[in-house]
Amino acid sequence: MPVELTPALLFLLQAILLIAGPFLLWRLSGLKHVAPMVVIQILFGIALGPSVLGQAAAELWQPLFARESLAPLSGLALLAVVFFAFLTGLHLDLEEFKGRGRAFVGVSLSSMLVPTLLGGGLGWWIVGAFPEIAGPKADPLLFAAGFGICVGVTALPVLGAILREMGLIGERVGRLALGYAAVNDALLWLLITAVLALAAGGSGGFAGVAQIAVLGFAYLAATELFARPLLTRLMNRIAPDGAVGDMVVVVTCAALLGSAAVTELIGLHYILGAFVAGTVMPRRLAAAILDRLEHFATLILLPFFFTLTGLKVNLDLAASAQWWVFALATVATILGKVLGTALPARLSGESAADSWRLGTLMSCKGLMEVIVLTILLEAGVLSEACFSAMVLMAVVVTALTQPMTLLAGRIAGRRAGHAGAS
Repeated sequence: MPVELTPALLFLLQAILLIAGPFLLWRLSGLKHVAPMVVIQILFGIALGPSVLGQAAAELWQPLFARESLAPLSGLALLAVVFFAFLTGLHLDLEEFKGRGRAFVGVSLSSMLVPTLLGGGLGWWIVGAFPEIAGPKADPLLFAAGFGICVGVTALPVLGAILREMGLIGERVGRLALGYAAVNDALLWLLITAVLALAAGGSGGFAGVAQIAVLGFAYLAATELFARPLLTRLMNRIAPDGAVGDMVVVVTCAALLGSAAVTELIGLHYILGAFVAGTVMPRRLAAAILDRLEHFATLILLPFFFTLTGLKVNLDLAASAQWWVFALATVATILGKVLGTALPARLSGESAADSWRLGTLMSCKGLMEVIVLTILLEAGVLSEACFSAMVLMAVVVTALTQPMTLLAGRIAGRRAGHAGAS
C-alpha cells in the first residue's frame, strides 16, 4: 500500500533531512576537522537541488524537493536569513574599532577595498565578454559593482568558527582577523545598500535612487538617535541583572522583525534592517542574546535557507560562461583578499607568518557570501547562472580557508627558520 505524502508529512520529512543530514555528516565523517559546518550545509543544499539529486534521481527529487514542494519552507528560510543577519550585527561591536590606530584602519580598509575593486574590474570585463551573465535589471556598471562586492565579502561568523577550530580565537592574529572582518562587514552593508538603491531606483532614474538613499540614511539616523537609547532603557528595565528571559527574547525578536520590515518598506532589503537591529542592541546583553538565539538559528533554521539556495543553483557543465565566472571569481577573491590584507599588514609591522595568515583568513566567505548573492539575485543584478557560479566559488574558497592558513603559517615559519640559521 503506497504511503500518501500529505503536506504535513512532506514538511516533516524535509525538516528531518535538512536539519539532521548536514550536521551528522559533518560530525561523523571527520569533515569537522576539514571544513566548517556552513560549507557542508551549503553543499548539502546544492546536492538536494536540480544540479545533483534532480539529475541523478528525478523520481525521488520531484516529490521531495521540486520547486512547488518547497513553498512551505520559504517562510522559514526568510526567518533564517533575518536571524542570521541580526546575529551578525550583534557580533559587530563598534566600540572595538576605537583606539585601534591607523595601521588597523588601513589594513581593514585595504582588505575589503582591494578585492572589491579587483572584482569590480573583473565584473566589467565579464559582462562585456558574457552579457548573459548579468541580471535583468543590471547595466554594466551596476553588475560590476555587485560583482566586486561579492569578491570583497568576508564572513565574520564563519571566520570566528574557523578560528575556534584552529585554536586561534584567543591569539593576537585571531583577534586582528575578527577585527578586520568586522570592518569588512560594516563596509559591506554600506556598499550593498548603495547597489540596492541603484537597482531599486533604476526605473525612477536619479530621483528614485536619491529617494531610497535619503530614506535609508534617515532610518540609520533614527535607529542611532532614537531606537538605541529606547532599547537600552527598555532592556535596563526588563533585564536589570543581564539575564535574558522570555520578555527580552520577545522584545528582541519584535525589534529585529520590525527593523527588517521598515527597510523592506522603504525599498531596501529586509536583511539590511535585521543587521541594523543587531548593531543597536545593548552590548551588555549581546553575549546572552547570542547564547539564546544563535544555536537555534544556525542549526535549525539555516538548513531551510540552504535548501532554497540549492534549488536556485543550476550548474550546467556545457555553459562555458558559468565556469569562467567561477574560475575568475575564485582567483580574484583569493588574490585580492590575501594581497589586500597581507601586504599592508606586513608594512604595518606584522610578522611575515601573521601577515600571510591574516590574508588567507580574510578570504573566508561562508553564509555571508550566499546571503549577498541571494540579495543581488532577487534585485536583478545577477543572473541565475552567475548566482550558481558564485555560490560554488563561495563554497570552494571557504573550504580552502583553513588549509591555506595552515600552509601560509608553515611556509613563513620555514623561511624565518632558514633566515635565522643563515
